[in-house]
Amino acid sequence: MDMSLITQAIGMQSAQRQQSAELMMVKAANDMQQQAVNMLEQGLANARAMPAAGTGILVDKSA
Repeated sequence: MDMSLITQAIGMQSAQRQQSAELMMVKAANDMQQQAVNMLEQGLANARAMPAAGTGILVDKSA
């Protein structure tokens, strides 16, 4: 077998592995971003509304 073909095949395998690694890193980054978005959405869904102005400052113990 010609040495240039072997070298070319090895180079192609190396490039394929590098592309696979890059794809896995992009997928992992996307998953982390999606988890952050989901956490924010859950937090906003569970958040309480702000009290009206002037309320919640003093405790009325006589009530």
